[in-house]
Amino acid sequence: MKTYTANDAKQSFGMVIDEALQEPVSITRHGRPVVVITSDAEYQEFIKLKEEKLKAEVQKGFYALDNGDFSNRTVEEIAEEALQNYMDKQKGE
Repeated sequence: MKTYTANDAKQSFGMVIDEALQEPVSITRHGRPVVVITSDAEYQEFIKLKEEKLKAEVQKGFYALDNGDFSNRTVEEIAEEALQNYMDKQKGE
């Protein structure tokens, strides 16, 4: 994957778009990757995969409920764990 600094991408945005149509392009800021530019077709494929994964996870949940397999945790405990998982991902852990 080709990588550009944010400033270089800004200076050569047309070229970056042309390259992103061939393969994803990474943009960095202060030496750290911040975004990836990709074609609309590849983005749509990514969204479809995310939706399929979400549907599978929801289906697993319904299956577990149908079989009486569920947690005794409160909604607050589950929400707190989900928030902590999200914060850990943001930190890169």
